[in-house]
Amino acid sequence: MKAISILSGGLDSTVATMYAKTLGYDILALTFDYGQKSAKREINSAKKIAKILDIEHIVIKLDFTKYFKKSALITNQEIPKLSIEDLDSDIVYDTMRAVWVPARNVIFLAIAAGFGEDRDAEKIFIGINKEEGTTFPDNTIDFINAYNKVLELGTLNKIKIEAPLYDKTKEEIVKLGKELEEKLNVEILKYSYSCYKDNGEDLLHCGECESCVRRKRAFINAKIKDDTKYLK
Repeated sequence: MKAISILSGGLDSTVATMYAKTLGYDILALTFDYGQKSAKREINSAKKIAKILDIEHIVIKLDFTKYFKKSALITNQEIPKLSIEDLDSDIVYDTMRAVWVPARNVIFLAIAAGFGEDRDAEKIFIGINKEEGTTFPDNTIDFINAYNKVLELGTLNKIKIEAPLYDKTKEEIVKLGKELEEKLNVEILKYSYSCYKDNGEDLLHCGECESCVRRKRAFINAKIKDDTKYLK
């Protein structure tokens, strides 16, 4: 069995990739460099995770996103700062709009489908989740179901997207990640990189962007030791 995994190096994609590994898939992991501020750190984490899992890994550079002008992830716009309390407020809708990269998962999944057909893969694994699905429309199971209909019509091998975390919060993802670490007999979560910024060294998180704050809260609520280094 073969599968493609979209592996950003972040917490969700790491756990989704680990899950695919436990199912026995021969995995090709794809990491996208689309000009995001954290690209170097994400790529380094993804490489480390792929090496530990003993899976093939490719970095794909998407140069065309330099023409995109809206997202704080890929422009000079400032990335919003949040507190844990802010996560339960309407502020997160503004944050989503600030960091939204136009059609990002639409693009990633299309490329993954191409690799999937070329490699005779059955599945594409992606780390969309319930928590971010409340604000990000491309993190919902409705999006995945609709995209699977496109792939059924538009690919010869009818490859399917698998979203094993679609109904899970970040807290539940951390708990599942620890279970999968034990099952695979590895340490991986501490090598994942969630931050929207590059803070000058691998694995160092700002601690203030939405992604960092969600990560912090997840480990706290899961009552699992967080080995992440945060600036704040």
